[in-house]
Amino acid sequence: MQKLRERLKPLSTKGKIEYLIEYYSFHFIAVIVVIFFLFIGFNTFANQPKEMLEVRMVGGNFHEGLELEVQRELEHFAINSKRSQKEQLSVLAVNTSEAAGNPSALGKIQKLGAELAAKEVDLLLLDEKTFHQFNDEGNLYDLSSINGLEDWEETKYSSSHAAITGIDVSKVSYFSALSGGNKPLILAVVANTERIDEVKKFIQYLN
Repeated sequence: MQKLRERLKPLSTKGKIEYLIEYYSFHFIAVIVVIFFLFIGFNTFANQPKEMLEVRMVGGNFHEGLELEVQRELEHFAINSKRSQKEQLSVLAVNTSEAAGNPSALGKIQKLGAELAAKEVDLLLLDEKTFHQFNDEGNLYDLSSINGLEDWEETKYSSSHAAITGIDVSKVSYFSALSGGNKPLILAVVANTERIDEVKKFIQYLN
């Protein structure tokens, strides 16, 4: 304000009026521009999709084509649960058999490790070999606390520290593209998931 007064001093009355009009017009436009971008930023943030569940398919035969099929199948869960269109169920595939000598596949495995550490993954769809690796590391949630799972008709897996750490979902229609004939497809829950309520709803939906 002091600088403004100094600039106005040598000006005539008419000059002062013209200067003030120009000065405040510029600042008014600047404020409008700032408000506009703040509004755009807030609107973008408010309309960002919210992840309902993060699912990772991890095994020797999983590829991007399968992840798209499973994504489409699992959309029925969101629709039947009457969820908002802003809520999404995300499915990504990680092919462990391609990791050797394939920088892209190795990068996906490294990214998965970071996502698991950051509590960004909820559900795992695993082949039997990969499941046992996760199970031995003690990184899986004890599913015995989920109502109705004691009646699960297919194979249930346990560990030394938990009653149920995985269930065979190869016969569930949503996962028919992944089952690979008679091979087990094991659904497990990451122990550090922060969306356990959604996980329970999903598993009860499958049951």
